[in-house]
Amino acid sequence: QDEETQHSLECIQANQIFPRKQLIREDENLQVPFIELHGESTEYVGRAEDAIIALSNYRLHIKFKESVVNVPLQLIESVECRDIFQLHLTCKDCKVMRCQFSTFEQCQDWLKRLNNAIRPPSKIEDLFSFAYHAWCMEVYASEKEQHGDLCRPGEHVTSRFKNEVERMGFDMNNAWRISNINEKYKLCGSYPQEIIVPAWITDKELESVASFRSWKRIPAVVYRHQSNGAVISRCGQPEVSWWGWRNADDEHLVQSVAKACASDSRSNSNKLMNGNCSRDFSNGGDLSDVEFDSSISNASGAESLAIQPQKLLILDARSYAAAVANRAKGGGCECPEYYPNCEVLFMGMANIHSIRKSFQSLRLLCTQMPDPGNWLSALESTKWLQHLSVLLKSALLVVHAVDRDQRPVLVHCSDGWDRTPQIVALAKLLLDPYYRTTEGFQVLVETEWLDFGHKFADRCGHGENSDDLNERCPVFLQWLDCVHQLQRQFPCSFEFNEAFLVKLVQHTYSCLFGTFLCNNAKERGEKHTQERTCSVWSLLRAANKAFKNLLYSSQSESVLYPVCHVRNLMLWSAVYLPCSSPSTPADDTCAPYPVPGSSPEDQPLGRLPKTRSFDNLTTACDSSVPTTNRRSSDPSLNEKWQEHRRSLELSSLGNPGDDPFDGESLSKQGRAPVGAELSVAAGVAEGQMENILQEATKDDVGLEEHLRGSLETAGKGDEIALDKEKRTENLHLSEKAE
Repeated sequence: QDEETQHSLECIQANQIFPRKQLIREDENLQVPFIELHGESTEYVGRAEDAIIALSNYRLHIKFKESVVNVPLQLIESVECRDIFQLHLTCKDCKVMRCQFSTFEQCQDWLKRLNNAIRPPSKIEDLFSFAYHAWCMEVYASEKEQHGDLCRPGEHVTSRFKNEVERMGFDMNNAWRISNINEKYKLCGSYPQEIIVPAWITDKELESVASFRSWKRIPAVVYRHQSNGAVISRCGQPEVSWWGWRNADDEHLVQSVAKACASDSRSNSNKLMNGNCSRDFSNGGDLSDVEFDSSISNASGAESLAIQPQKLLILDARSYAAAVANRAKGGGCECPEYYPNCEVLFMGMANIHSIRKSFQSLRLLCTQMPDPGNWLSALESTKWLQHLSVLLKSALLVVHAVDRDQRPVLVHCSDGWDRTPQIVALAKLLLDPYYRTTEGFQVLVETEWLDFGHKFADRCGHGENSDDLNERCPVFLQWLDCVHQLQRQFPCSFEFNEAFLVKLVQHTYSCLFGTFLCNNAKERGEKHTQERTCSVWSLLRAANKAFKNLLYSSQSESVLYPVCHVRNLMLWSAVYLPCSSPSTPADDTCAPYPVPGSSPEDQPLGRLPKTRSFDNLTTACDSSVPTTNRRSSDPSLNEKWQEHRRSLELSSLGNPGDDPFDGESLSKQGRAPVGAELSVAAGVAEGQMENILQEATKDDVGLEEHLRGSLETAGKGDEIALDKEKRTENLHLSEKAE
């Protein structure tokens, strides 16, 4: 009876709380040009110039004769009328589109409709993810358990904290304990309910520390090196202010992190030698500094040298000037005099306002007609790659300290929810191969970004009444770009492929899934998003072969040390450039948009993929197996690859475990028609842009030598086109043209 009652309530929610809206047609003969999702209702269908345009409660869909634009409403950042008959749509993922209408009145009508549709919701239930889940529950009522499994993340996500503590091997008897001081978020609303702290630090001391740290975000341990016991912690800035305030408990906690690492390392060594068990401090028992030092002095000389607390590295993501300036607002940074055995380093990472400005410059550049002679300098002027470089260097510094120097690290910025998760999550990705698996990556995102309160609602602009544009910033997108850079440098080290990351970018903003709603776990719990929406991991699951990296090897490098210089970084064309996403099979055949007034026959030939291919991808990374390279211009190989990609493509729109939005803002069916006024600004295809990049960098001998040196395996050459290959393929093109 309880199940029937629950089912009836779900039906009420679907049919009455999320009712279908009446369809308005500009022409009675017009039909909805796409298959609607569960809970999706089309509100308007009309005609643009040479196109059919439709608006639902989830997407904007524009269909030309040979091309389609399909974009979720929450992915659209702004809509403007820059021409009397033309709408200019700017998307949060860097895409820009234009739509031409026949009359001024029609253009204005659609401008009002779209601006109303993309406005931040007045209540969170207005987001489509709630309607989608509710209607799915009704449709799949007879298969409720199966649907629930599809909508929910796996056990590795739901039990992530317990699993991670066990996997990383924390010594919970002597060195560390799990504090429940934040149970029901009573201490800090943007922190998880369970945190790891040194065993002898009491909850009373933690309360004192919280009063001294920004937003009460106290130092919490989030990672332990399984070999040497060094840890990574994160927190908010200390509230030093101009008065130079101090907090003895905070100073004690920071020093205790280093001492706990030494204790953890020693106890693990003892267990390996004689299996001795030590005192239990899991309930916050007080182990004084005298006891700790005494226990060290009782060890043998060689052992005591090995277990002396290492000098803790405090990594401040800001510049020194910015940290000092924060004192005027009540913040500040640690004074080394008050934190003995600690070193403070400032990384000089830009704040969200500088990152937002850089991203807007990048978006403007990627949607203009490129000038081959100045494009790279224009890209440099956006400073986007420079920001990525600084972020990678910061994470690499953490990796070097933890892995090579065996030093504990404490990371913070101002508030600890933007630059801090970028550095910590990237460092963990470099340090631990587990996070480079599909399941591990999900745990990483859930832990460092969601549990520790990155403000997705404010940064993405889909929170309740989140109209403040100064709060918006592609912080998570910037981090995913860094992950993409790592994928390019280490193509055999990630279980998931680039399409996985592209989909994650799209659904960070789409609001089809509830994973990235709200600003912290407390808000998500209050809104019951986990029970009322589907998880994005139901789509990006490990079993989904469409997102499997065929070059992945579990035997690849354990710790990654990437090259962080700007010249070694690549623009993420699949996200920032039009017609270049890797997640649809038609992308490889996508041709440049036609120049106005020209005929299709005048268009340049599409670029041949400049990659190496292998007869057997499973052995491509095995250096003991001789590789047989086949040119990517081999027609039979390209046909087989296209067939393979089509077989991997998600095809079922209605199933909750599949991806109902293909996400690309461009044509899925080849070249756009000549008369299509919907374009990506100047409409530059990936082939054009990469040819420009290659032409501009062909004389960079030093970079090419470095790239040659970095190809440790045959698989690592997949994304690199050397001059010899370029000359050979140019010859092939010439022969074909003749």
